[in-house]
Amino acid sequence: MNLYLHKYLHFANFTGSSLFDIVELVFGEKYGVWIILVAIAIATGISYLMYYKSKDTSELTSIQKKILIALRFISVFLIVALLGAPLLKTIRKIVQNPVVILAVDNSASIMGNSDQEETTSGMQSLISELRGNLSEDNEFIDYSFGETLKKLESVPDFSEKRSAYSKAIQDIYNQHFNENIGALILVGDGIYNQGENPINTAQKLNFPVYTVGLGDTTAYQDTKITDLRINRSAFLGNLFPVEADISYQGITTPYLDFKILHNGETVYSETIQTTQESGFRTIKTSLTADLKGLQYYTAVVESSHDERNKENNSHRFVIQILENKQNILIISNGVHPDAGAIKNALQMQVNYEVAHFTSEPYPADLKQFNLVILEQIPSSSQSGSDIINYCKEQRIPILFLVGAQTHLPQFNLVVNGVDIQVQAGNFEDAQSYISEGFTLFTLSNDLSDIFDRFPPIKVPFARFELSPEWTVIANQKIRNIATDRPIMAVSNLEGHKMGVVFGEGIWKWRLYNYLSNENHDSFNELISKLIQYLALRDNEDNFIVNFQPVYQETEPVLITAEVYNEAFEPITLPEVRILLKDSTQQEFSYIFDRGNQFYRLDLGLLPPGRYTFEASTEIGNKTYLENGEFAVMPVNFELLENQANHRVLYQISHQTGGSFFLPDEIPSLVREIESNTNIKPFHYFQTMMNEILNLKWIFFVILLLMSVEWFLRKFWGIY
Repeated sequence: MNLYLHKYLHFANFTGSSLFDIVELVFGEKYGVWIILVAIAIATGISYLMYYKSKDTSELTSIQKKILIALRFISVFLIVALLGAPLLKTIRKIVQNPVVILAVDNSASIMGNSDQEETTSGMQSLISELRGNLSEDNEFIDYSFGETLKKLESVPDFSEKRSAYSKAIQDIYNQHFNENIGALILVGDGIYNQGENPINTAQKLNFPVYTVGLGDTTAYQDTKITDLRINRSAFLGNLFPVEADISYQGITTPYLDFKILHNGETVYSETIQTTQESGFRTIKTSLTADLKGLQYYTAVVESSHDERNKENNSHRFVIQILENKQNILIISNGVHPDAGAIKNALQMQVNYEVAHFTSEPYPADLKQFNLVILEQIPSSSQSGSDIINYCKEQRIPILFLVGAQTHLPQFNLVVNGVDIQVQAGNFEDAQSYISEGFTLFTLSNDLSDIFDRFPPIKVPFARFELSPEWTVIANQKIRNIATDRPIMAVSNLEGHKMGVVFGEGIWKWRLYNYLSNENHDSFNELISKLIQYLALRDNEDNFIVNFQPVYQETEPVLITAEVYNEAFEPITLPEVRILLKDSTQQEFSYIFDRGNQFYRLDLGLLPPGRYTFEASTEIGNKTYLENGEFAVMPVNFELLENQANHRVLYQISHQTGGSFFLPDEIPSLVREIESNTNIKPFHYFQTMMNEILNLKWIFFVILLLMSVEWFLRKFWGIY
């Protein structure tokens, strides 16, 4: 918009230190000056003709004429001037005071072995001192954080189960990125157990971080279980692996005792030799799944020393033991060592029964099998279409082993979501590496370490395309270069599970495993977990309840339900109820929320313990029931470490231009912030344009002027 009239009216409205306004009358037309001159001329002419040339005004006094002329001039001038569409331009200068943000670590590690009342009182005094000294010239905002960032409504109670320093810093940056942040004051002990290293996150900040170190940095004698890795489920009668990481410091005894307890009895024990005062050990063992259902275990490490923190000496875990025996059918396109390697791996597990066929006739009743493995089928000699179609109809999981005899065009037709476009008529050698972010099942450290070293297998020289329903377990590495081509993948499409090994020669993996470790444990683990995932079929009843066997106490307990009519179409008309019982047999009744195709129930955060439930619904005249149990496990991440890590806080301050302080140095912290010349008010201008025609009060001013003129004319006898 071109404005050619500079300032006909100019107002300065001072509204305090935060902002002030400058108001200008401008015109959006090119001939704004001429509009004003024309308006003056017309208003002058009309006023002159009415009150100097008219004989009706001869009896008025000079003062009366001047009053009426002024009223008529102003009203006519305003009417004519408004025809030029004038604008009211407001320039507002906004002064934004610097924002000082306080973030207090509210996790349980702050308390440590300190007195609750003393720690709370000290924190209240610290917050009050900072707020009182820094809120006068700055906008003071305070937060607390543990797992998430929250507004500080009251004095922290130090009850959070996790410390996510990195997420707190990132959330503060995201919420205030367009504000004049002067400084961030981070109060905590520097112990973080969730998210990435906060030092890396702080690198992006463009404002200083002042840290206040809490807690005790003294290194005391301590023995702890830092991590424990398990599979959440196992089959009855099988072995399941347990890996425990144990660290110790300041220990002078020559040994430590490690035990795993089940129902009060020791099921595993090991003596750990301690050659130094501090060290780290990983204990690996396998336990027998001899009871079905949720089984509770406790891992314990003990020393003869009296430790200040004994909460981290034990770790409870839960395993879901499944009773089902799995029947596996292997159909090969002739004899092949890959099928033999898989068969040998499965026969090591008591819960698998394997039937292997290399030629027809194949079993007529495929319903008895939990999984069908097709080795290089479909091929040019046999399509296997009857078997594949039947498995799809009955939703029997299938594992395909691709090889040189596989007829890839037919394979692309029968395997949903997979397209292998051959670029040459031969195969190439490819090693494997585990896909980043794969979480469908857990692979042990031993398997992860040896996986990248497995010898190459023969894969199609082709372009691979997988739909989003497929999850890649491992990718191909060609000539030691990692690619995104899959070498092993699984899918679960509309309740039908499929898996594909995109190559032949996995028998070499089994052989290499034995040459490296003199056992087949890693290969057997890979095959067992792959088969276990595929063979565990989803419930195919009309009423299905989905839940996790184990929840953490810091995560909400979410349960979903599905209801199907006789045509197996999802419906959400009937009501779904659930009766929940905790470990004390106290009952709670809930009703699921309806969705488009399923039901959902959010039970929120539940106390640690064992829970059983009975869900029910009615479809027509039939009542369907589903029973289950799950466990809510306590989270003790904050109890693993009580030694404050002030080094992290110091590094955050150092790289952002701030400083590190102790709690008794708060006055020095306040003085440093007040003397920082970079922490200053920030101002900017905001321009607003409004058409005067849109202002209703202008209409009433003109109406008032003309009404007063009309009244005075009548009052003074001019008609």
